[in-house]
Amino acid sequence: MESLLKFNECIAICNFDYLPEGLEAKYHRYKPDSKPHLIPREFLSGIFEQYQIPEPTRQWLVHGVEAIEKDAVLFHFTKFLVDDMCTLRNRCDETHYTNMTPGCMEQYGELYSFLLLLACVVPSMNKLEARSVPKAYYEQIPQQPLKLQLEKLEHGDAKVHDFPWVMNFYTCSIFLLDRFYFIPYRFEDPFTMFRHVDTQEVIALRHAGEEFRSDGQRNGINDVYDLQGNFTSEWHENAEFVIANRINPMGFVERETTPILKKEWEPALQTGDTLLALHIPSGPGYTPDRLKSSMEMAAAFYDQYFPELLIKGFWSSSWLYDTRLSLILDPEKSNIVLVQRQFYNYPTMEGDGMLRYEAFGDRKADPVRNPGEYTTSLQKAAAAYMETGARFNTLSMIVLREDIDKIGSRPYITDADIEQFHRTVDSHLQRREEDGEILARKLREV
Repeated sequence: MESLLKFNECIAICNFDYLPEGLEAKYHRYKPDSKPHLIPREFLSGIFEQYQIPEPTRQWLVHGVEAIEKDAVLFHFTKFLVDDMCTLRNRCDETHYTNMTPGCMEQYGELYSFLLLLACVVPSMNKLEARSVPKAYYEQIPQQPLKLQLEKLEHGDAKVHDFPWVMNFYTCSIFLLDRFYFIPYRFEDPFTMFRHVDTQEVIALRHAGEEFRSDGQRNGINDVYDLQGNFTSEWHENAEFVIANRINPMGFVERETTPILKKEWEPALQTGDTLLALHIPSGPGYTPDRLKSSMEMAAAFYDQYFPELLIKGFWSSSWLYDTRLSLILDPEKSNIVLVQRQFYNYPTMEGDGMLRYEAFGDRKADPVRNPGEYTTSLQKAAAAYMETGARFNTLSMIVLREDIDKIGSRPYITDADIEQFHRTVDSHLQRREEDGEILARKLREV
């Protein structure tokens, strides 16, 4: 019967409050299985014993699983969702899964999102076992979010916090290798990186048509615009050369274009290439040495167990990469600065919300308003910097795999890049008064 169920019939009967876009084509490729259980009962029993789950919570979860399994259409469609989710990350598929509730599930519907994630654990582990990945790499991966979720359930709270993030753990798609987490990622940002065939120097050239402020950040980031000093990125190419705006590895786009000869430079990273996204768990050891060790382990791990993925390097995005932090921290001693200088940093459209959250506890915090409340040196320095009218940014970074062995000696950033950064940073603020006068005059003309 399962093979006869049509996609539109399934979603009409299940009546989800949310479903990701683009599922229908995947559904048509899905090959149903005949397994009688969504979650093996021995797996559930093992979790109950491991975490000493109280009997009422055990019964709640078992009844929730049974409610899905007894509904033939919901059971069928849920197994399809599990099948897709378990391979999503390795396919670098950007399908956005998040909390969802089927309207057909009159009882226990609040459990559905968690049970959907929990149903991914066993098949995901089976896939890794089939690849001969040692259990030590993955058997503890789901435990991090699982423990917290089970504690919430004991207090009657079934909601899954940050579904897209914890899905990485329930599907065993993310791996902790030494100090950092790694997961496959498709590079889609609008620039190309080149490597010099002789010197091995690396340069990133921004694609055409993007507007930047005079400080080399995207115009409008943090709702701050540069009316006079803005410029638009260019790209001119023929059979012999490329002329475009260089991304300074200190994390900004240069106004003046840079020419390169194609016979001297080879593409090193292009749109569509596969990278490993790096994520930073809290704790000690955020150093260049641990960064290098982790990247070496990650490259070797994916080469051995996921050879079909052609890993070109590493990508990440964080407030920790904002090179403006080097203005308020000791660049010779701060691990934040020492680590970010091992990267090829580049600007994004993300403002300082991440820094406000990580440093001040709220993405909308106003550090200037309550300076007396701050206790750490980072909080005090960041608040003082923002009091001048300056703002922080979230930057992204790239490390190409050929440059892993150079980590610790600044593979991309030169002294000249740092000097140019100091000349360029916050240059748009010098124009703010002039911009205000221009805007006022235009308003008067209107």
